[in-house]
Order: sequence, then structure tokens, then C-alpha cells
Amino acid sequence: MKTFTRIFALLSLLLLIGGAAFAQGTSGNLVGTVTASGAGLPGVTVTLSSPSLQGTRSTVTADGGAYNFAGLPPGDYSVAFELSGMQNVTKKTRVNLSQTSRADADLKPTTVSEAITVTASAPAALETTEVSTNFTSDAIAELPTLNRTINTAALLAPGVNDAGPNQQIVISGAQSFDNLFLVNGVVVNENLRGQAQPLFIEDAIQETTVLSGGAISAEYGRFTGGVVSTITKSGGNDFSGSLRDSLRNDTWKDKTAFSGEADHIDDISSVYEGTLGGRVLTDRLWFFLAGRKEKTSLSQETVETKIPYANLTDQKRYEVKLTGAITPKHNLVASYLKVETTNPGNVFGNVVDLRSLATLQRNNNLKGLHYNGILRDNLLLEGQYSEMKNIFSSGAETKDRIEGTLLRETGTSFRAWSPTFCGSICRPKERNNKSSEVKGSYFLSTKSLGQHSFVAGWEDFHQLRIEDNYQSGSNYRLWGDFDFTSSGQLIFRANPTNGQVAFMPLLEESKGSDFQINSMFVNDKWDFNNHLNFNLGIRYDKANGKNQSKVKTVDDTAISPRLGIGYDLRGDGMHRFTASYAKYASKVDQGPGDATSFGGRYASYYWDYRGPAINPAGTPANQIVPTAEVIRQMFAWFDSQGGINNTSLINALSFPGYTSRIGDNLTSPSMDEYSLGYGAQLGTRGYVRADLIRREWNDFYLLRKDLTTGKVHLPSPSTASVDQGVIETGNADLERNYTGVQTQANYRFNDRFSIGGNYTWSKLRGNVEGEQFNNATVLAGCNGGAAVPGTDTGLCAPEYQNFEQNHPVGYLEADMRHRASVWAQYNLMTGLGRFNFSLLQKYHSGVPYSATAAIDIRRSTTLPDGVLNPGYVTPPSRVWYYFSGRGEFRLDDITSTNLAVNYESPSFGKVRLFVQTDIVNVFNESKVEYASTARGPVVSTFVNVRRTTASLTPFNPFTTKPVLGTHYTLPANFGQPTNREAYQDPREYRISFGLRF
Repeated sequence: MKTFTRIFALLSLLLLIGGAAFAQGTSGNLVGTVTASGAGLPGVTVTLSSPSLQGTRSTVTADGGAYNFAGLPPGDYSVAFELSGMQNVTKKTRVNLSQTSRADADLKPTTVSEAITVTASAPAALETTEVSTNFTSDAIAELPTLNRTINTAALLAPGVNDAGPNQQIVISGAQSFDNLFLVNGVVVNENLRGQAQPLFIEDAIQETTVLSGGAISAEYGRFTGGVVSTITKSGGNDFSGSLRDSLRNDTWKDKTAFSGEADHIDDISSVYEGTLGGRVLTDRLWFFLAGRKEKTSLSQETVETKIPYANLTDQKRYEVKLTGAITPKHNLVASYLKVETTNPGNVFGNVVDLRSLATLQRNNNLKGLHYNGILRDNLLLEGQYSEMKNIFSSGAETKDRIEGTLLRETGTSFRAWSPTFCGSICRPKERNNKSSEVKGSYFLSTKSLGQHSFVAGWEDFHQLRIEDNYQSGSNYRLWGDFDFTSSGQLIFRANPTNGQVAFMPLLEESKGSDFQINSMFVNDKWDFNNHLNFNLGIRYDKANGKNQSKVKTVDDTAISPRLGIGYDLRGDGMHRFTASYAKYASKVDQGPGDATSFGGRYASYYWDYRGPAINPAGTPANQIVPTAEVIRQMFAWFDSQGGINNTSLINALSFPGYTSRIGDNLTSPSMDEYSLGYGAQLGTRGYVRADLIRREWNDFYLLRKDLTTGKVHLPSPSTASVDQGVIETGNADLERNYTGVQTQANYRFNDRFSIGGNYTWSKLRGNVEGEQFNNATVLAGCNGGAAVPGTDTGLCAPEYQNFEQNHPVGYLEADMRHRASVWAQYNLMTGLGRFNFSLLQKYHSGVPYSATAAIDIRRSTTLPDGVLNPGYVTPPSRVWYYFSGRGEFRLDDITSTNLAVNYESPSFGKVRLFVQTDIVNVFNESKVEYASTARGPVVSTFVNVRRTTASLTPFNPFTTKPVLGTHYTLPANFGQPTNREAYQDPREYRISFGLRF
């Protein structure tokens, strides 16, 4: 009820002030200049019409002949220019989502009555300093890609790769959680990892625009990477729709080169899609409906044991969208999307058995409401209210201490016996957001200072979370050694030398967090004259955050200027140079902002297991103790020692609000960007653009712990003192820098043949990764007492970790020196219909990895010159050491040739049959592409040290440079894949077919 009250209050306000235009991420702009004999021509009536537009829009050119249409629905437009005594001209152009298009006209005195129609316009990609790329859904559908998702479109843009953890999207060097994804103007980022939720139906998508740099408009905020904006179809005066069946069979996919890969499941599965759009009232009320049903079965296998299983997905998606014209100048757009998913084969991390599989239940939905009104020809206002909900559960389905306890292997951290987290027996998790926005657009044309396109607005964004983060069904985890029978059956060995009992109780149920950002912004696209233009903007963000205990942890402000300049060499749009400076401020993520909350968070207590060895190495097969009995015996020993009340054997612990606290300067991370660019039109058929981008990040999330940050007493069961860390943002000796050249080009030879593509050369260097496959936001510094590659730094117990090879500067994991996507399309018209042949060639250089290991440098009998504890309650037992330069090694370069053959029949009435066939990776290249996936590390990168190999000699990294063979050795499989998921996607055949009308 409160939501609807807010909506109607917002609508009432907008009605009183005269309406609004579409919100960010739902529209595009059209600008132009009308001339006569080279001089600007005022008073010309410019009229737009389009199948995407209800009715028409008109304006009159101002002094200098300029005009501007803001807030246009993306689509194909006719632009009519009329002035008494001058020949009428009509131009055909396209307005793209989140881009500015241009249509200029030169009028001549009337000599004949016939009007002129021209089908040509300047490429939108060259119009501003922003590096932007637009893909229509039709273009994506005809290219031979693995799918037609938002990510697929984004990965075809320059500056974008999927080298983030879990193959997440990275844009222009930013961490993968720091991009902005929009669908119909609604933020669809998952709250922790920042990736787009599947709130779309592929055939319902109209187009996607990617902004990767170049002083992105101040309208967009809360990111340091890029913006990916998608809009769905809206119906129209004509009825249209589609039906599609996409077939898939895992046996249509070849195996990778990984030895022992299990046979694929021979099962044809379908993904059904349907769309329908049209009118209720011509030019007054349009509707668009879409649905999608998926029931697929994909071949998967466990880590290490390679046990095959079917990953089942049962998913339904629905969309409803209404577009209404209250008056010719006042419109209302409402959209709703819902996704229901059941996934019985869900896994978290590197599981080795089928007992660790869980059923994922997820419900997503999106609601957006836009009010569109025009006050004057040059003045528009816009308003939006939106919500995105992501509600899910997955994990153990029992709280029993035997059946619901997760087993971990010391050393590899493999998972077994019971799923991670707590499933449907616990309260579902919620990661939601809501947003309100009001924005105005004003066009001002002057005789001496050119034309200004002003945008100013306010936005109120809330990131919401209700999540009881149970780590297992029973709240316990046991650590020991894993072994396996020839059939893959787990043998769990309780080892008194490295075994552990972990207790991870939830401190209190979540009360719901609310991280709010209030923003104000203004942006001016200033065309000074035919040669010179500017993009001037500034954004102000005010952040207030309350954690899941409703305690305020964030109070921050940020100012983000965006400054761009463009120079048109000849004033005709053929050659343009750009330069820009921009500062982007992210948001304070829920990871660090919520880290000290009692609500929804768990404490961690680790006890050394000192009971009898169970299933020690060499145990005869007929004497192996079953896993359930091993667990029972370990708990029996633990209980006999006093259980959780025994503090004498605790070796590590973490307690939110005690082992760490929020510092005074937890602020939003930021990034400074500098760019230089050049773009050229290639006649009237194409364009090319290249941009040099330099990015430097600041204010990293970190956990600082040293002798000055203090000690605290923990509550029961452990009342001992612990070292306390401080969560804050800062730079210290941390860095992350990106340098890239992003190029893109398109050329249409004729109506049948076109080519396009992009190439990015880049370097990503620094010593801050900031994320992992199993952790969304990782703090630089300390990480729960465990050494974490790429994150532990001299900020954590500097007496132990402040040496160069602990956090060296080098190539970060998302560094990709070269990346290219090039495509060609040919249309063949025959009496049998239209055939489309598409070729997509992809290439990228190998990503980096390093030789690393955790070492113990505490002073001991085996390391008498080790570090003597200067006063910590619990000094680090392990610190990270790079035995190579950071990113010294590289995986394989990846190439993939992909081919599509598409067919569309002649119309039968209004109905057309279509068939689309794809062959991905035609030549079945099988190279190693990923060092880690959602399963964890899939390439061997850890070296042997004294902790794992007793014959090696320990060393003090402050005084000794390790020697190969003495202090460390490389495993025989170093740099080699350990799982099939390390390989690129093998050759696969796909087919879809259906009807369009």
C-alpha cells in the first residue's frame, strides 16, 4: 500500500507540473541543424513520426537553425523539414537507446513541388565523447552467439570482457561488481556481485546500449566501470508478435580436451518464447506481452572426482508492458517482468560429491512506472518509480548435526557431504532495490554561444537486503582430509594434525539493511558551433546506509565532474576529435557496509581437532569408517572436551562488530578517467572510432589491523581478547590502473553485405583484485585470519606482511591484452525467402596467473629467524607470497570461428516462418581460457612450500629470497587445467525456429 501511495503521489506531482519524459535508460535523443546555403535557418518546422512513437512530435528550429528532441522512444524515424518557400525534405534516421543521433538538413528554394527523401544520418557512435555501442535484438539474433542475453550483447562491445570471477562482466578495467545494468530504466544488478539478473525475455528485447567510457553523462552514477542499458519492445499501432522454439542437446556439443570428461546427456530440451504487441486504441494505448518457458538439462560433473550429473533448470518468465497517451503530450508507461526458477542441480564452490547439490528456488520481478510529458517544445520533465526484487533460497535441507554439516578438505578447501548455506528450511534471502527519479531536459539556442541541451535531475536509490547468512544446515563445518574410492565415493579422514571443528552461528536474524543514495545531477551538451562542442556535467551523491541490525554505518558524500570536448575538423561531421576527463563515484557496497552487523551475519569459531585419527592413510578398504560415523565420532570427541564452551583449542575466530569495526572514513570508491578519441565517417555507409582511455582507481575497501587498532573482549563462548581491525577506504600502497585503446567500426557495402566489429588493446595493472569467485567484495588487508591471494597486504599485521612479494604490483586477473570481435553478414533474397549468412570471429589473448602459496613465517624451531610476535593476540599463521611476478604467466590465446545460417520465408498473409542455425567454434578449438570459475581454481597455480611438503625449508621473506628446490617447488601439473571448465566452449550446434507476424 505504501508503494502505491508513493506512486500516486509522484504522479500527482508530475501532473501538476506538466508531465515528464522517459527516464534514464529508456530513451534516446535526436539533434540536428537546418541550413540554407550553409547558413543556419530558423523557423523550420521539424516533425517526427515513427512506429515507436504515439502520434507525432514537432518543434521549430531556433536561431542558428538548431533543433533538439529529447526523451524519444528508440526506433526508426522519419524527420520532415518544412518552411514556406523552401523545398520540403524528409530524412530517415534511427534513434538508439541512451545515445544521441543527428539528422541535419540543407533546404533549397522551391523550384519544383516534389519533396526530397534521404535515407542517411550521422552515426550516433560519433556524436558525443561517450564511448557507446548499440545492438538491436535482430542483429544479435542473426549473429552466431551462444545465446541472446544482455551479457552477450555487452561482450560484443569494445572494452568489455568476461575475465571477472565466475566469468562476470568487466568493463574498462573495473571490478566486475561495479557496473550499472538497466532494463527499461530499472536497475537489475544483483546486490553483492553486481551482475545483471535475468529479468528479460530474449525475443522481447528491442536493443541494448553499452557505455564504456569517455565522460559518461552525469545522469548515470554509482559505478566505476560502465553502463549496460536494455529496453524491451512496446507494441504499436500494428499488431506483431513471434513464437520461437530453441532446441538444445548436450550431445550437440563436443567434449573439451580435458582427460576423463564424462559423456554428455543425450536429451533434447526446448526453450519456448512468445511475444505479442499491438494497440488497444490507435496512438492512445499500446500493449506488449511476452513469455518464456525453459526446461533444460545440461551435463555437469563434480570437481576432482568427475562424477557426472544433470544440471536441471525449470524456469518461467513473463512480461507485461503498457504504453498510454493521456494527451498527445502526456504519456504513461508501465512495465512488469517476473521470473520463477527451480534449479535442482545447483552447487556452490568446488564440490566433489552429489550430496552437495542443492535445489535453488528463485523469484525475481521488476516493476517500472514512467510518466512522460512535454511542457514546451524545448522543455521536458521526466519521472520514474521502480522496484527490483530477487528472492531465493538454496542450501542444506536439514539442520541435523550429522546430515547438515558441511565437510571441507584442508589445503584444497573442497566441499562435500552437505550443501553450503541453508535451503528452504530457513527464511528466503532477499536482495532488492527501489528507486525514484525526476529529471528535466531543456534546449536553449543562442546566436553567439551555440546550443545547449541541459539535463538536470534528482534520484533516490535504495539497495535493500534481508539475508540470514547461515553457512550450513547445522551451523557446523568439519575440516579434514579427503580421499576417494575408485567409484568416486568419499573417504573422510579425521586428522589430529590439521583437522578442525568450525562453529558458525547466526548472531541474530536480519532486520533488513537499507543503503540509500540521494543524487542530484546536471549535464550540458553544448554545441558551440559547427566545429566545437562540449559535454559538461556534475553529479552529487549523498549516501546513508543502515546495516541488517538497523545500525547506521555509512554517511558519505561524493562529487563527480564529467568534462568532455569535441572538435569537428571540417564542421561536416566527417572527422571528429574528442578529449575528456571524468570522475566516477561508486556506492558503498553491502559487503563492507554490512560487515559489522549482528543481524543476518554469522560468527566463526575454529577449534583444533585433537581426537583420534579416523581413516588414516593406509586403512584397509574393509576397515574404512563411513563418513556419517566419522562425523559422529568427531563431534563425540568435541563434546567430550566441552564443545563450544571450550576456548583452549580455538585457533581462529571472527565475530562481526568485535573482530572488526567500521572506521570514520568508509567512503565510496572512485575512479578518475582521461580519454582521447578520433572518429571518422566512411562516406555515408559506415564509421570508425578509436579511443585511448586511462583509468585510475582510488579509495579501496580495506581492513586495517595493526598494533594501533586495538583489542576487544569477545562475548561467550570465547571471552578472550582479540585483535580488532578497522574497515575503511583508502589508498595506502594500493593501486589499480587501466590503459586501453578501444576501437569500433561498421560498414554497409549495400543492402545485402555489411561488416562490423571492434578491437581493444589494454593493460590492467595494480595490486588490488577486490573480488573472488566465492566472495563478492574482498577487503584489501586482513581476511579472517586466512591468507587470500591478491588481497592480503601490509595493512594487516605489517610486521608479518609488509614485504614486496606479499602484494606486488603487476597484471591483475582481468587483464586482457588483446580482444577482438569481427562479424560479416550477407543477405540473399530468393523466391523462397531471405537467407542470411553471418560469420563472427572472436579472439582474445590469454589472461594472467601467478605462482603463489601461503607460508608460515612465525618464529619457531624450524624458522629461528622468523618474525617474533610484537604483541598481537593472534598473529597471522599464514601470509601470502608471490613466487613469480604478479601475472607473470598466461593462459592460452583463444580464437573461435562462429557461423550462422538464418532463413525467413515469404509472408503468408502477415505470417513468416524463420529458422536460425548456429555453429559455435566451428573448428573446435580447445584451449585453456579460465584459471578459476564458480567451482574455484581450475588451473594449478599453487606451489609447494614447507606447509605442504615437509622436505622443503621455511624462510623469512623479509630477509631471504626463496630458491627453487630449496624453499619451494612447482607441482608437476603447475599451469595445467584441473577441470573441464578451464577450457573454452567447445564446438556446439544450435537451432531455433518459429513464426513472426
